[in-house]
Amino acid sequence: MLCKTNPKNAARHRLSLFTGLLLPSSTLAATCLMLAFFAADNIALAQNTDSNQSVDGVSLESVEQEILSTAERLKKLDEEIQASRELKTKLDEALRSTSEQVQERSNRIKGLDNDIAKYNSQLDKLDAQILLEQNNVVHRKQKLAETIRQSQQVTAGRGLKVVLQNDNPALADRLGVYTAYFLAAQQRAIFEQQAALQQIDEARKEALKNRNWLNHIKKKASSQHASYKTQADQNKQSLDKVNTQITSKTRTVAQLKRDQVRLQTLMEELRAAQVARSGYFLAGQGSYPLPVNGVIEAQFGDIKSVGKLRWNGHFIAAKRNAPVKAIADGSVVYSDWLQGFGMLVILDHGDGYMTLYGGNREVAVKQEDWVESGSTIATVGDSGGQKTSGVYFEIRHNARPIDPKDWIVAKNNVKSAMK
Repeated sequence: MLCKTNPKNAARHRLSLFTGLLLPSSTLAATCLMLAFFAADNIALAQNTDSNQSVDGVSLESVEQEILSTAERLKKLDEEIQASRELKTKLDEALRSTSEQVQERSNRIKGLDNDIAKYNSQLDKLDAQILLEQNNVVHRKQKLAETIRQSQQVTAGRGLKVVLQNDNPALADRLGVYTAYFLAAQQRAIFEQQAALQQIDEARKEALKNRNWLNHIKKKASSQHASYKTQADQNKQSLDKVNTQITSKTRTVAQLKRDQVRLQTLMEELRAAQVARSGYFLAGQGSYPLPVNGVIEAQFGDIKSVGKLRWNGHFIAAKRNAPVKAIADGSVVYSDWLQGFGMLVILDHGDGYMTLYGGNREVAVKQEDWVESGSTIATVGDSGGQKTSGVYFEIRHNARPIDPKDWIVAKNNVKSAMK
């Protein structure tokens, strides 16, 4: 037989606490039905506890301690976030400063590149001008040499030619003077071009010197730029890290605050559970009657006839159809058939106390009904699989079975028997 029940986790916990309810005839089907029983949303098995116990396994002291711990963590995180924000402010300023320095060095390098480019252009022009002037000087020197050679040819034997050719001596003299003037002019031009060439060469040397200086300044500025850029990158990385830490810690703070609200709510519930303790059922300890007139054939702790299991309650043999009565005021949390129990009624009396009435023929109450002490809740039967008619009766506190003999006044005969 397969179990088709899909109980909630809370029901699994309750089942583990109530496993002892099953009678010797328990099977996989009984387990599944038990799961379904305790998993049903409409079954509220009260778990109210005293100040030294807990709700769902959580004690008031542990919740209060957790609230204090959470508050301390929040305080520490707030301090860390504040410190991180102060560091962020400093890093923002440092990053702004280094970024400005990087930009200033970038502009400086750009300006130096422009100046160097101008000097390169100037040097190119000077080199071209020097080449031109050098060519002019060479040309003038060649022309001057040619003129001198021709002049020497003309003046050589000039007196003899004048006598033999009847040339005009005055004209010849004038030609000599003109030639002398021309040669002198050519020499002056050569000297002027050489002087200009020297000036151009000096200008070129000065331009080279200035360009070399600018390259030195650029190299220094580039080094500073690289240093500032490295520092800016480091500042940005540090800033990003701090921002990440602030974001992470802020999220943690938000989560802790949600946890704080949850813990505060849980603490209020625990305190409310303490306040809600009525003490009603406990006050009647030792004075409750049996739920039915009959004979106790099996008591709490007796070994059952099958295996080594022990009874978790009393089995009270009684006449069929006899009324089964509530031993105390309470709320009906279960009223239906259950494998191993037959027709079962469970009453919640508050403060974690419940009574169970099994093996009934019929039930007279329904879930969520309020019954008073002595009210008929069922009739005696043998639906639990027992050999004789009677009632299986348990008292439980916080889901754990306790011995009914400490709570009831058994005026009936008690028969110790194996059942």
